[in-house]
Amino acid sequence: MLWIFRYFLVCVSFTSLVTAGDQCRIEINIRGMALKGFVFKRMTVAAPHICDFLCEREITCQSYNFNRKEQICELNNRTKDARPENFRSDPAWFYIRRLSGRAPLGSIPELPARSCQEIKANEGKDTASNKYWLDPSGTGKEFWFTVICIWKVNL
Repeated sequence: MLWIFRYFLVCVSFTSLVTAGDQCRIEINIRGMALKGFVFKRMTVAAPHICDFLCEREITCQSYNFNRKEQICELNNRTKDARPENFRSDPAWFYIRRLSGRAPLGSIPELPARSCQEIKANEGKDTASNKYWLDPSGTGKEFWFTVICIWKVNL
């Protein structure tokens, strides 16, 4: 009887580890690449972790580019997923997406998306149908409006 309890305990422990692992996402830096055209702040910093810290302090920061040689940090208001056509090869840089505390694209007026498709590309397959801030022309605040983006749910 004791062996059944031990077997059950081992199975439950293993299941918990797999479930926890599925919930975690790891983002690594992508060397030799940078997102171009969406930099809203550029500064010189002593190390990459400072760039990470600065990105976390900016509500509109979605990702950043870092140049190790010149120690330049560029904060982006988009990710490579939202704008893959702007994700370019550049050997001096590396790119990393912000993970913790990132405001979803279109969720706040300071970070409007160009379209519902851009939101879906940026936020992934689990994006919920909801109200979002859009700026389709990309010209500024005076043209922002909210819309309900609805995506088909596959069951």
